[in-house]
Amino acid sequence: MFFDKTAFVSALVRDNPTSDQETFITYSGFQLNGITSGAILVNIQPASPELTAIAEGETFKTYRAFTAASGVTEGMLLTVSGTGEVYRVRGREAFPYRMGAHYELTLVKSDVNP
Repeated sequence: MFFDKTAFVSALVRDNPTSDQETFITYSGFQLNGITSGAILVNIQPASPELTAIAEGETFKTYRAFTAASGVTEGMLLTVSGTGEVYRVRGREAFPYRMGAHYELTLVKSDVNP
């Protein structure tokens, strides 16, 4: 599988235990080239009309991504390195095929940074 982009993953965390405020913080639980990092390698493509309809998404705002990183879950944000494009993870499906094990993510492009 060809991963052509590097994206930083952010997870929503509570600011402090007594507050109702939450902030997206870079999640640093991934291994990238043997180093613990908040970055993953991904391949992001526009979603097909079928996937857009199934995901109840909008045309030109719904994407799918492929990655080998297993810790990405719904609600996290991906920020693409170099372009600054921000995507929210809306869905995740695992494909556990031996050498080709990967995850397919359904993404929604965000207009503004969190």
